[in-house]
Amino acid sequence: MKILIDINHPAHVHYFKNFIRLMEEKGHSFCVTNRNSKIINQLLDAYGINHVIRAPRPAKQGTFQALNYLRKMVFFCIKASRSFRPDLYMGFASSPCAITSFLFCKPCILLEDTEHNALNHKLYKPFVERVITPFYFEKELWKKDSGKQVRMNAYIEQLYLHSRYFAMDESVLVDLGLEKRRYIVIRFTAFGAHHDLKVRHISNEAKKRLVAVLSQRYKIVLSLENKDDAAEPEFASCLMHFPPEKIHDIITGAAFVLTEGLTTASEAFVLGIPYISLSPLLAGNINCQSRNYPDQVFLANSEEEVFAAVRTIEENMSLKPDLYGPARRKEIEESTVDPTRFVEDFVLSYMNE
Repeated sequence: MKILIDINHPAHVHYFKNFIRLMEEKGHSFCVTNRNSKIINQLLDAYGINHVIRAPRPAKQGTFQALNYLRKMVFFCIKASRSFRPDLYMGFASSPCAITSFLFCKPCILLEDTEHNALNHKLYKPFVERVITPFYFEKELWKKDSGKQVRMNAYIEQLYLHSRYFAMDESVLVDLGLEKRRYIVIRFTAFGAHHDLKVRHISNEAKKRLVAVLSQRYKIVLSLENKDDAAEPEFASCLMHFPPEKIHDIITGAAFVLTEGLTTASEAFVLGIPYISLSPLLAGNINCQSRNYPDQVFLANSEEEVFAAVRTIEENMSLKPDLYGPARRKEIEESTVDPTRFVEDFVLSYMNE
C-alpha cells in the first residue's frame, strides 16, 4: 500500500513517525509532504523520514490568506499524487489531503483532536472517509450513526510518548547541565494559526514577571514560538539550544511545565508531569485531564493563579515524592490503549474491506 501523509505542524511529525515505521516494516511505502518550517524539517530529518517540502505558512493570518494557502497546499498535494499515486491519504485534520483524495477517487483517513478548528472541519468533512478522534474529543463531527467518526480510548500524544515508543534519555539533561526535578519548562506560543486569530492571551510583561520570579527558585528551559521575543533580555538568559526532538526528554525530567501550548501541556500530562496551562483556549483533552487529575493539571488566567498552582505542586511533591513521573504515567497508560497500534489496525482493516 502507498500512503501520502501531509504534515502541517511539528506535532504531526510525532503523531505519525511510529505509524510510518511500523507500516514500513510490513512493506508499505510513504510520501510525506510538509509545510516549510525549520523545526518540521529538522524533526523529519532526525527521524529519517523522506519528505517533500511545500510553501511556508503566510506571515499574515486572515481568512483570505488561509484560503489562498489552502489552495496552494491542494495544488502541491495534487502534484505529489501524480508522481506517487497513493492508495490512501492521511494527515492530522488535513483539508488538502481530504480534497486531493476526492479528486483522485481515493480514501482519506484523518486524525483530529481540535474542537475549535471549525473552519477546517467544514473544509475536510465533505471529502474524508473516516476521522479518528480520541475519547475526550467533545465534538460530534457527524451524526453518531454515520460511522465516519471513530473514537479511540487514548490521548493523541501517546502516539509518540507511550512507553512502548519513548523512554527518557538522561544524557540529554547531563549535556544541558540540568538536574532532574530542579528545573521547569516554560512554553510561550505565537498563536499564529487561523483558529487563534481572536485569542486574547497573557501580556508579554506578565510573562517576563513570571520568568523573573520562577527563575529565583528553578532553572528555566524557555521555549519561544515567537522568535522576536528571543531578543528580550528577560527571556534571552533562559533560552537553551538543543535539537527539537530532545524536548520530550527535557519535559520528562522537569518539576513541572508552564505553557500556553495545549500540545505541550498534554505531552507533560501523558509523561506524568504536572502542568499549568496559560492558554485561553480550552479543548477536550485539557478539560478531561483537569477534571480527572486535579492534582496534576492546573488552569491559570493570571500571575496569581500561576503562583498558587506552583505552591500546590510543590506541596504535593513534598508530601508524595513519587506522585508524579513514572508512576502517574503508568496509571494513565493502564486506563488507555496504544493509539499507534489502534491506528495501524484500523487502517489495515479498512483498506482490506
